[in-house]
Amino acid sequence: MTLTFDGTGDRRIHWRRELAPVLAVAGLAADYLSPPALWTLLLPLGSVVLLLALRRRAAAAVVFLLSSWVLVPLAARVTSDVEEICGEPRLFVLEDAALPSLNEAVADGCVPIDVGFQVLPIGPGHLLNPRWALRDAIVTFAELHNQMLIARSHQDPTGACAAPATAQ
Repeated sequence: MTLTFDGTGDRRIHWRRELAPVLAVAGLAADYLSPPALWTLLLPLGSVVLLLALRRRAAAAVVFLLSSWVLVPLAARVTSDVEEICGEPRLFVLEDAALPSLNEAVADGCVPIDVGFQVLPIGPGHLLNPRWALRDAIVTFAELHNQMLIARSHQDPTGACAAPATAQ
């Protein structure tokens, strides 16, 4: 809190200077602590709008980029692209989380057989044992990454994925 003393004994808080960090933290906390639903996009977006109204463009940009609606999909996309460039696509597995995309990938005939599995070193007994919001963000990251790998295998230009036969 910033207090000023002008010699008259008057102490004032510069609320415009102090409000921006509070709005940024509140917007990100509301974003990551809210349930996974579409309406929660309004939480960080509202914070960004308020920060722009206060003319805090840098803080608004940081909140936008760090929101779960941008950061998690961007991280999954970058990881997926790097794996594709290296030629080693892998499905991510979390030891203590059930990822529906793993069952979908195993049952899908379009996903190549040589796709490996990577157990992420996250959870009890590992260096990183996240709980609550961070754990949910990591599970969402792994699920998005796996879904991107499945979608990419359906767009394979080599024609490895044959159209399913129709029943007669």
